[in-house]
Formats: sequence, C-alpha cells, structure tokens
Amino acid sequence: MSYPEGTPLHWIDTDPHTLFVTVVYKGVDVSWISAMISKLSVSLWDWLFFWQKVPDHIPLERHRFRLLNPLVIRETALDLLKYPPPKPRLWGKDQNVPTMGVSALNLASLLCDEVSLAGFGYNLSQQGAPLHYFDQLPMSAMLRQTTHNVDRETQLLQKLVREGAITDLTGGVHCSFCPS
Repeated sequence: MSYPEGTPLHWIDTDPHTLFVTVVYKGVDVSWISAMISKLSVSLWDWLFFWQKVPDHIPLERHRFRLLNPLVIRETALDLLKYPPPKPRLWGKDQNVPTMGVSALNLASLLCDEVSLAGFGYNLSQQGAPLHYFDQLPMSAMLRQTTHNVDRETQLLQKLVREGAITDLTGGVHCSFCPS
C-alpha cells in the first residue's frame, strides 16, 4: 500500500501474488497508476508534480493493482485523527495527511476481525533509529516533514492499544517497560 512517491523505485524478489494498493491524493497520481497498469510511460509534465522520484515501472501483472477508496484516507484523517477538513492555501501545508501506517491500520480494521501491529511507533528521542523497515531514513526525518502530525497519530495508537482495539506485538506504540 503506497502513494506514488512512497513506492519503491526498484523491486527485488517480487512475489507474483503481491497486491499493490495505490493511494491517490492528486490527479497526477491517477495518471501515474494508469501508466503503471497499462505499462505506458508517464509524460514528463506529470513527473514535475511529484515531490520526489517515482518508479516508472512496477513489475506486477495488471490484475495485481488496486486503488484504495479515498474515503479510507478521509475517515482516517477526519474521524480517527480529528484533523480539520483541508482548506485551500496559497502557500504551505497543514499537518492533516495521515501517514501510510495509520491509514493501513484503518484499512486493516475495516477488513479484519483482529489487528496486531509490529514495529509501529515514532521514538523521536532516538533520532538515528530507522524510520522504516524498507529504507535508510532515520527517525529525524519525521521532524522535518510538514504534512503528518505524528504526535496525534501516536496518541491515537496508544489509545487503541490501551482500549484493546489493536494489539502491539513489539511494544513500539505503548512500551509498558520503557521510561516515560
């Protein structure tokens, strides 16, 4: 599950049964996923609207692509995280875009009877620790971003663990033995 800019540039050892769920926020995202499915190239003009490089190929068959209903992201932002509705701005961004992890958690809760997390949580005090399992970004990268409110997400995750709605398998969200 990824938005275009978060999709790996190079795919290694792709399981042929993988389902790729695309999350779209803007019109160019739809153009991009259409090009990936039809194995066409995306126009140079479209590439200009991404904030970082996106892959020009995903090695999956057409029937392995899915498009996430935008209502899942909207529900995550407005209902779960209680973000204000987006508003037009001339410059800058609001911190009202949920991370892919919390959006995936919401999707999992809609599809599954039980949801368990492993490795979730942002320990911003350990700035050199890995942010993701799939790249080399350090935790300090979250301090520079302007679209996610990780404090609000952490509070939501801790509440869900406390109330037993989800299980935290690795203690990343709510570590009962960690110092406060």
